[in-house]
Amino acid sequence: MKNYFFITLLIISSCSDIPRDQNFDSAEIIETVVLPKIVNETSGLEILNEVFITHNDSGGDPSLYFFNLNGEITNSKKLEQESFWEIYNNDWEDITADKDYIYIADTGNNFGTRDNLSIIKVKISDFSVDSKIDIFYSDQESFFPSLKHKYDAEALLIIEDKLALFSKDRDSLNTDLYLIDDTIKGKQELSSIAKFNVNTLITGGDYNIETGILALVSYSSKRNFFLNFLRDDQYLILFEDFDIENPLNNSFKKYRIPIERAQIESVKIINDKLFWVTSEDEGIGNPYMYKLEVK
Repeated sequence: MKNYFFITLLIISSCSDIPRDQNFDSAEIIETVVLPKIVNETSGLEILNEVFITHNDSGGDPSLYFFNLNGEITNSKKLEQESFWEIYNNDWEDITADKDYIYIADTGNNFGTRDNLSIIKVKISDFSVDSKIDIFYSDQESFFPSLKHKYDAEALLIIEDKLALFSKDRDSLNTDLYLIDDTIKGKQELSSIAKFNVNTLITGGDYNIETGILALVSYSSKRNFFLNFLRDDQYLILFEDFDIENPLNNSFKKYRIPIERAQIESVKIINDKLFWVTSEDEGIGNPYMYKLEVK
């Protein structure tokens, strides 16, 4: 009886009250790439040497998948092989890279219960695991399961040699910005340095040093986690000339992505007008990669 009551509470609390946003410009889909079902839960996107890299969400192998512009898998790498570190795909949510390392955000935290959040640092030279950066939130006091909390994070990017993590706040629909130092040994305590009123749930991010653009993708939803209601609107959120030294001075513009029955999970900036995004298959077919254009 107690279990039934608890599940009932979760179902009730999972009914989102996210308002439908109005009067946003729309991004245009100018190219569609069908991805194979082996990456049906594609959750991050990076490009190295003109090759796309993605990974699945929680529960699958701790693997990176490499694919071309035709959506064909050209290679894969399972990170736990030949690694000193014990690597699991607890809930991989995003990927980013600098000239030497790939960083994978094992930071998904749907119910706010995880105490093993980390960033996995992988050498580009041989795709071996260099280290894990363990993190925790300074203000999280309870780990009791909840669907409305701010301790989920699905967007990881590098800006001016800093690892930046953006939260998926299921309570206020804001996003908090956290900075992570990849050189520090030991567990890192994260405190928000800025909060942005995006009024949506952030699922991926990227930063391009050449354009100064910081991009986030997100969705607003009436979906019930257990009853599988459909998601509504999805967005591309753009910050121009993002200033990490004065983060509160940044403003953004929000574009609706004209895609239904899918969830956009990652974004990669091509230039100031063009963006790659990927979507999960949502159980109705294949995952996809789309090229978006904004005016």
